[in-house]
Amino acid sequence: MWQIVIIMFMSLNSELDALEVTHFNGKPLEFTTEEKCYAHVAEHIVSLRAFAAEEFPDVPIKSINCFLKHSTI
Repeated sequence: MWQIVIIMFMSLNSELDALEVTHFNGKPLEFTTEEKCYAHVAEHIVSLRAFAAEEFPDVPIKSINCFLKHSTI
């Protein structure tokens, strides 16, 4: 499964520089293909930017990408 990750421009000594987008409208958010993931990013780019701004005020976004989720088996 694929997930959305927002990578922020943070200082070098920051522990956290990325956000995993795990839910949308209260429902788990994951995708069966990379294409579906990026289609969601394109459709909801404004919401994703707003989410990042809430978590990291005044920090610019470096990129919004789709990555394969790690298995928890």
